[in-house]
Formats: sequence, C-alpha cells, structure tokens
Amino acid sequence: MVKIEKIGVSSAAKIYGLTLGILGFVIGIFYALLISTFSGFMGDDLPISGAGLGIGMAIVFPIMYGIMGFIIGALGAVIYNFVASKIGGLEIQLSKEDEIPMM
Repeated sequence: MVKIEKIGVSSAAKIYGLTLGILGFVIGIFYALLISTFSGFMGDDLPISGAGLGIGMAIVFPIMYGIMGFIIGALGAVIYNFVASKIGGLEIQLSKEDEIPMM
C-alpha cells in the first residue's frame, strides 16, 4: 500500500480548473445550440439576439467553470492536506503493468 499524505495545492487547482473549464465548454456549446435553435420562439423581448446570447454562453461558461474549478480544487487540496495530517493519508494499492493479475 502507498499512502497519499499531501496533495500539491497549485497542481490540484490547475487540474480542477482545466477539467471544469472543458466541462463548461461542453455545457456552453450545448446551451449555445439550444438557445440559438429556440431563439425564434422567444420573440423580440430579448435585448440581444438568441444567437448572440448562445455564443456568449459558449465563451462565458468555460471561463466561469474554470475559475470555479480552480478555487474548488485549491480548497479541496488544502482541506485534504489538513485532514490527512491529522488522521493519515489515503491508502492506495499500485501494481506494475506487467504484474496485473489476469482474469
């Protein structure tokens, strides 16, 4: 067994930020397509066209999700490091590729 006793705060923040940024891009594209498709049903009540709103979401969502992921990743690493210092780290079992048991 190998024990993870500490997680690098900046590396966890970067990984979470990039992961959620990619997720935000996928969600933003989905909303962009959805709003652009159904913007004709909304009428002229919107101050911006439906296509413009959809493209705006495709740009804003990855940035917003990336920033949130960066903050949450950093906080998660800090909390994990604190808890791991008090009760011990997370135990994992690693194996070499050539020693993986066959089923």
